[in-house]
Amino acid sequence: MLSKYSFGTYRTTYQNPLHKEALAFALDNGITHIDTSSNYMHGEAEILIGQMLENRNREDFTIVTKGGYIQGELLKQAQNGYEIDELVKYDQDCYHSISQSFIDQEIHNSLKRLKTDYIDVYLLHNPEYYLMKEIKAGMSEEQILHHHKIMQVRIKNAFALLEQRVKDGKIKAYGISSNSFSKKRSDIHFLEYKHLIGYAKELAGENHNFKVIQLPMNMFEHDGINAAKWAHENGLEVHVNRPLNAIYKDDMIRLASYSECINYDTLLSQVREIPNDAFQEALEQLLGIENEYRWAGDVDDIVEYQVIPYIVNTIQLDPIYFQLVDNFLDGYKNNVKSKISKKVSEELEIKEPIDLYALKYLEEQEFVTRILVGMRDKRYVQKVLAYNGVEVKKK
Repeated sequence: MLSKYSFGTYRTTYQNPLHKEALAFALDNGITHIDTSSNYMHGEAEILIGQMLENRNREDFTIVTKGGYIQGELLKQAQNGYEIDELVKYDQDCYHSISQSFIDQEIHNSLKRLKTDYIDVYLLHNPEYYLMKEIKAGMSEEQILHHHKIMQVRIKNAFALLEQRVKDGKIKAYGISSNSFSKKRSDIHFLEYKHLIGYAKELAGENHNFKVIQLPMNMFEHDGINAAKWAHENGLEVHVNRPLNAIYKDDMIRLASYSECINYDTLLSQVREIPNDAFQEALEQLLGIENEYRWAGDVDDIVEYQVIPYIVNTIQLDPIYFQLVDNFLDGYKNNVKSKISKKVSEELEIKEPIDLYALKYLEEQEFVTRILVGMRDKRYVQKVLAYNGVEVKKK
C-alpha cells in the first residue's frame, strides 16, 4: 500500500546531502506524495523539494505544504514592531498568524521556494495557537466560548482567501493540519472541526476546495479517531502525522527499530585519535550519557542541535575530520537508539519490527488516506519500500 505513504520532510534541508539522497531515492522508487511546511528548517525543506523536482515531471507528484508560523527574520521584525494581522505571540520564540494577508504572503514564498506554479494542497498549520495563548485554566465557559468563536471566524476568513487562491491557480485544494484535532473534546484547546465543511460551502458551494485534514495519530494515541472518521465520512482526505512517535504511559516513545553499527568500535578508536583536547572532552561527555536518553528522539536532538554545532562552531575542529566524526556520530545514534527500541519492543511484547507493526495498524484504518513518515535518511525510505514489497529501481 505504498500509495498511502507520504515523504515527511520535518527537519530536512537542501544543505544536507543525505536528505537530498533520501528524497531523490524515494521519488525514483514510487513515493509520489510529499508533505512539508514553510517552517520546516525555516523553509529549507521546501527548497529541498524544489531542487529535487526541478528535473522531474511536476504533474507526477503531490506537494502538501502549510503556513501559519512566523519565523526567522520575520519573527525578529515582528518582535521589533512590524505589524502582522491577527498576530498570536505564543511565546518569545513562537509567533503565529492565519490572517489572510499573512497566509497570502506565505503561499507566495512557498511557491518560490518550491519552484512551482502551484501547490497541490495548502494547509493552515496549527491554527489553535490562538486558543492556546488566550484560553487559560479557570476561565468561565462564556470566556472560553468567546475565544472559540473568534478562532472559528479566523478560520473561515482564511478559507475565503484559500478559495480565491484556488480560483487563481496558486493552489489546488486546502485544509487544516492541527494537533488539537487529536485532543479530547473536553479539552479547552480542542479545535472544533464539524463547522469546517459548512464554512467552505458558504464560501464556494458544493464544489468547495476544502479537501484535507491532518492530525497526529498512532497505535497508542486514538483521540483523533473521531475527527478522522468524520472527515472520511464527509469525503475529506485524512493525513496522519507522528505515526512512529507516540505518547505511552505519559512518556514519549519511538515506534521504530534500529540496527547496531557493526564497525562502531573501529569508528570510536579512530575519533579517539583526533588531536584536539576540546573535542576529546566533548566525546567523553557524549559517551558518558549514552545510557541516559529517555527516548530515541532525544538522541537526534542532542547530537544534531548540540554536539554538531559545538564541534563546528565552538571547537572549530579541522574540517579534515568532519567525515570521520559524522560517521562515528551516525553509529553512536544507531547504537543508542537500537538499545532503546529493544527495550520498547520488550515492554510492548512486539516481536516483529516495531515500526512495521505500527505502520500496519494505520494502514488497516480505512479512514486514513496518507501516512506521513519522516524519511531524512535513505535507510528509512528503504524500510518503507521493503515493507510494501517494492523492488528498488535505483540503488
